[in-house]
Amino acid sequence: MKSGSGSLELTRLATAYVASIAFGVTFLTASLSGVDGVTALVRSITTGGIAMVLGWFLATPVVDAVLTAMARDEAARRAEAAKEDDA
Repeated sequence: MKSGSGSLELTRLATAYVASIAFGVTFLTASLSGVDGVTALVRSITTGGIAMVLGWFLATPVVDAVLTAMARDEAARRAEAAKEDDA
């Protein structure tokens, strides 16, 4: 299945959320553990970058599967409504 612009936008959005959560959790964990601020920032940026790359590869099939399932459900609902209108 070829990804459309809506699918790419949702994938980017999901990846951004995953990366920002990974960054925040890593930064807070490092800060609360007593790590120096620069070290916490470097660790957080590294974790955020890794999460962004992995998130892009993992979110694409998930978003496509969800959108396909939603389209299939909508088509079934419309077919059922058309069937009821005919009867």
